[in-house]
Amino acid sequence: MPAQTHISKLTLTNFRNYATLAIDVAPGAVVFSGDNGAGKTNLLEAISFLTPGRGLRRAPYGDVAREGGDGGFALHA
Repeated sequence: MPAQTHISKLTLTNFRNYATLAIDVAPGAVVFSGDNGAGKTNLLEAISFLTPGRGLRRAPYGDVAREGGDGGFALHA
């Protein structure tokens, strides 16, 4: 059986449309819902950076920094 991974907390700083975000994640299925442009796909993209590869959208790292931020971003899980 393959190893299972669980993200219990996700913290973003200056990532896409999030100046700061910290969410606790319970075990089990997770559903993101919200209006268009709210940042649901940005959350998925942040999570995808935790896996090998260049992320969900394959965007250059400079493109995921929040507009109006200092040009960098942080992701912690």
